[in-house]
Amino acid sequence: MKKVFFLIALTFGFVSMDSFAQNNLGKSNSSQVAMVATNIDENNVILTPAPPKKKRNNQNQKQEVVNPYPERVEAYINFEKGNAYYTRGGLNALDSIYLMTFNSSNNRFYKMTIIGYDDGGEITEESSSLARDRAIVVFKYFSSREETEYIIKRTPSTYTQSCVGEINYYIKYKMPFDFQWLNLYNLPEDEKTENGISLASKVHIIIEEDQEDCLGEYYDYDWPAQDTVLSGNHAKVMIPKGTLEYIHHTKDTIPYSCNIEYKEMLSFEKLTSNYSLVPHKKQYIINAGYIVVAPEKKPDYSSCASKDTITPTILISVPIEKQQQAAGLKFYGKTYKPNGEVVYKSISTKKIKDKDTKDVTLECYITPFQFDTIYLGKKVEEKEMGDYFYPAREGEPGAFEAMGGWLKPFKLNKQGDYIIKESMQSILRKPNGSYSAD
Repeated sequence: MKKVFFLIALTFGFVSMDSFAQNNLGKSNSSQVAMVATNIDENNVILTPAPPKKKRNNQNQKQEVVNPYPERVEAYINFEKGNAYYTRGGLNALDSIYLMTFNSSNNRFYKMTIIGYDDGGEITEESSSLARDRAIVVFKYFSSREETEYIIKRTPSTYTQSCVGEINYYIKYKMPFDFQWLNLYNLPEDEKTENGISLASKVHIIIEEDQEDCLGEYYDYDWPAQDTVLSGNHAKVMIPKGTLEYIHHTKDTIPYSCNIEYKEMLSFEKLTSNYSLVPHKKQYIINAGYIVVAPEKKPDYSSCASKDTITPTILISVPIEKQQQAAGLKFYGKTYKPNGEVVYKSISTKKIKDKDTKDVTLECYITPFQFDTIYLGKKVEEKEMGDYFYPAREGEPGAFEAMGGWLKPFKLNKQGDYIIKESMQSILRKPNGSYSAD
C-alpha cells in the first residue's frame, strides 16, 4: 500500500514537502528543473519536478494537456555502512521509482545515470571498491526486472503501415546509462553533500528524458527502398520509394531487400509465338503486348484496410511504333469488384509526343494492386475478330484457342515471311523480318 501511494503521489506531482525539503531544496545541483522532494525515510529521498503553476481559467483557451509522468527523476538510495546492501527504505525507493518510470503507460524515453559513493572514511582495501559495488547493485536491480544484462524499458508508441494505418505498440529499447563511482574521503566538505543531502553511503540515481539518445533515428522501412526504374528492350516502369509497402517509426529490424521480377513481351516474335487474348469474360481485348512486374512484397487487396488511400503512383511507359500510333492502344490492368473478383479493365492512358523526334510514348499510372501483368491492347467486338486473326488448327505456329475454335495472328508464305491482316499489323510491333498485309 505504501508503494502505491508513492507511485500516485510522484506521478501526478501532488507531493507535500516536509521541512527538510523546504529549507534545503531549491534546484537540483545537476539540473535547472525545479524539484521537490519526497522522503521515503530519513535517509532515502526521491526528487521529482515541481508541479506546474495553475493558470487562470480562460474559456477561450484550451486546457494544455500535461504529461503525468515526470521528465526527470532523481533519488538518493541509502546503503548499510561498510557494505553494498541497500536498506529496506532504499528498496522501497527503488520500487517506487521503477513503478513510476517503467510504468507500461509511461510514454517518455529515459536514460539513466548511476553514481555510487563510499562511506566517506579513509580508503582501505575493503572500502576501495565500495562505491563501485553499490552502483553495480543498483544497476542490477533495474536490469534484473527484465532478467537481462541491460536495463530494458518498453514505451508505448505508434507506427504506420501502408495497408493498416497507425498502430499502437511498445518500443522496447536498451536504456542508455552512465555509470560512475566516487570516493568521498579526499573531497572538500561542500562536495560531500548535494541538495542538502549527505552523499555518504548513498547511490545517486538520475533518470531523465532523452528520446534521441534512447532511440537514435527511428527506422523507416520502404519497399522499394529507393525510387526504382525497371526497363527492358521497349518498356520502362518507375516505382517510387515505398510504393509497394512501407512501415514507418519502428525499432524492429526488418530486411530492406525487395526483389522485383520484370519481363516484357512486346516484340512480335515473342508475343505471337504464344499468343493469347487479354483475359476477360465479356469482351474481346486484342493483346498487342504486355509486361510483367512481380515484386517480392506488395499489398494484398483483400486484407488491406487502407486500400482507398493508395493512389496510382507507379509509372509505366511504352514507346510505340509509327503504325501503332493511330490504333487507339490502351493499357489494361487488374481491377477489383466489390466481391473481390479480379477483372481486366482499361487504365487511363496518355499519348506523349516528343516535339523534336515526333516519337510517341504511351504512359499510365497504376497502383501496386495492379501487378503483376499489364497489357497493351485494344477492345473489339466479336464480329471484328476476323479483321485481326486467321482461322487455325491446333498445333499450328502461333495458334491459340478462342471463340470455340482456334485462331492465329499471322501465317507464313513459302519464303517464311509473315502475312498479317491489316488491322493486326496496325497494333503489333513489326517483326525483325519482313511482313505484308493480307
